[in-house]
Amino acid sequence: MKVANKSEVAAGTSVLFTYPHKDRPAVLIHLASGDFAAYDAICTHLGCQIHFDEEPIKGWEEKKDNLFCACHGAVFDPTNGAVLAGPPPRPMPKIRLEIETNGEIYANGYERGVPLYGEQ
Repeated sequence: MKVANKSEVAAGTSVLFTYPHKDRPAVLIHLASGDFAAYDAICTHLGCQIHFDEEPIKGWEEKKDNLFCACHGAVFDPTNGAVLAGPPPRPMPKIRLEIETNGEIYANGYERGVPLYGEQ
């Protein structure tokens, strides 16, 4: 499934999309390193939506370039989905990306992890 083109996502920003179906939120991140990463956007704690590059939770103001869940204070590493803080029991499920030579970015399954609520 096509997500975006590399030219549409500036470094250090993100784009919300839906994957694998229209009511399942996901997030594509253009990391400062120039790489791209995508994750299921449902927190692995209790299922609230996570965000990248939004207002950070209290205590993380100096490290705003993380994935945050405002519901219970979860913080995830955008490079690998690892839990950095809060109550989540496991990392964010990482979506496999394929990037064409023309810059088109496609989501193609899950690289790691199983989405909350058994989504496949």
